[in-house]
Amino acid sequence: MSSRATGVWISTDAADVVRWSPESTQNHRVESDVEGRHRSTGHAPTQHHAQSDGRRDEHLRAYLEQVTRLLPPDEDLLLIGDGEVVVHLGEQVREEDTVHGRHRRVEVVHSGPITVPQLVAKIREFAGHPPTRRAPR
Repeated sequence: MSSRATGVWISTDAADVVRWSPESTQNHRVESDVEGRHRSTGHAPTQHHAQSDGRRDEHLRAYLEQVTRLLPPDEDLLLIGDGEVVVHLGEQVREEDTVHGRHRRVEVVHSGPITVPQLVAKIREFAGHPPTRRAPR
């Protein structure tokens, strides 16, 4: 059980990186310029790939690098997001951890959009510090 943890909610639009400890919470927002995928083309997914896919992949790589630079190397990570981007982030973090010989818990969770307070609550629970519940008066 860690006394600190970092959580990320990420989509292709933006990422919220929240560092939590019992003493403080810090939030950084990273905006993305990754183009969304348009799947309603009428073509089979493997039939035709737009030329912009290469540019989109490069934008996604740069965006994920920008997010990973905000992640502390010594804290457990809770990565939450929708679609493929959270999976790519998890893979990138694990690859970097292997290269640098880091051992930490990295959990990837698929979820729809959540607010920063919801993300903080999930990080607290992940770190072993769920909020204290009080009985109604």
